[in-house]
Amino acid sequence: MPLPDTVRWLPPDDPSAVAELIGDAHVVAIGENNHHIREFNLLRDRILRFLVTELDFGVLAFESGFAEGQLVDDWIRGGPGDVETVARDGFTFRFGESTEMHDMLSWLRAHNAAGGRVRFAGLDVSGSGGSGLPALRRVRDYLATYAPDQVPLVDAAMEATQPYVAANNGAAPVRYAELSTVDRNAATAALTRLLLRLDALRPGPEREHLIARHHALGALRIDEHLRELDELSGPNPPPLLPSSRDVYQAETVRLLRELSGSDERIVLMMHNGHVQRVPMELVPGVRFPSAGSYLAADLGADYVVLGITARAGSTTDLRLDEDARLGFEVVTRQLDPPAEDSVEQAVAERVPDDAAVLLDLRPARGCTGPSAIRHAYLNTPVDVLAAFDGLACLPTMSPSSFVQP
Repeated sequence: MPLPDTVRWLPPDDPSAVAELIGDAHVVAIGENNHHIREFNLLRDRILRFLVTELDFGVLAFESGFAEGQLVDDWIRGGPGDVETVARDGFTFRFGESTEMHDMLSWLRAHNAAGGRVRFAGLDVSGSGGSGLPALRRVRDYLATYAPDQVPLVDAAMEATQPYVAANNGAAPVRYAELSTVDRNAATAALTRLLLRLDALRPGPEREHLIARHHALGALRIDEHLRELDELSGPNPPPLLPSSRDVYQAETVRLLRELSGSDERIVLMMHNGHVQRVPMELVPGVRFPSAGSYLAADLGADYVVLGITARAGSTTDLRLDEDARLGFEVVTRQLDPPAEDSVEQAVAERVPDDAAVLLDLRPARGCTGPSAIRHAYLNTPVDVLAAFDGLACLPTMSPSSFVQP
């Protein structure tokens, strides 16, 4: 399906085109069709520097653990440590382990040292989606300071969730599936009691309470997400199924706006599927509301989504390996040619093989257009014109090289 004539083709290397696309929006999401991709990291880094220096964006929020992200925020604001260690321990899913990410973080630290004010936050549940323990440890520290008599509640939650704790969200569902209904309900009950008690007591200063509560909520969201995945693997999954990871990502954006003020400008870096303005369909016949669909409902035109994809090259896949860091290895897969009716095919029909493009899709919203986009090494059905406000389509993509510890 070709792109409608009303799509605006913007100069891909002109920063003013990015500014025009973003306008006055306070929350701007920059997607990617897969993680650990060199070209996407480089492009997002260039856009970030422009947003910070020219458009006064003050928060970078990344698809990574909220609990772990405090380490990154401390470091870019002058805290101790080296970039390799901070990037390794401050990101989930091994997102911080490439040269491009090290360069991004080092630039943010240098910018802040020269008078900048950029903050960092993870958007996601903790433990690479497989463990609420990093978040619960943050709650325990909070309670130990402001309400030590309540520490047994968080200890009980940690003990109750231990049976399904795993290094990542590929391994945890396997452990969860083996649990009895009694054990599942015990974990959910312990996490819910902790959250309700935090809400009832609010023992610490307001900002610290809101952050501690969000950590507790994140642990509960992991628990619920494992229930959702178990339901998805059943014989009759419902046509619309929540993704508690996406719910939590949207909740984190709301929290950041509450903590920073509604005038603060926030840039999000997440997968295209999470940021798109419409639900995802990762499994045939089952839709999942995305974080972006919640944010679009909240913010309307104050939320702008720039998707990123590529027409050719190679991508990444994950292979579970208990001996690898965080329980998985990142491997390379060659891309198939663009799928029929995909946006990548529509672009390829219009431009030379080596050309990058930047599209403003909003004038064509409501028209008939491409109905699929790359998602890792696969393709997912989506109304591209409805899902994204803008789209960068690169000629090629390739996996990042991990920095060896």
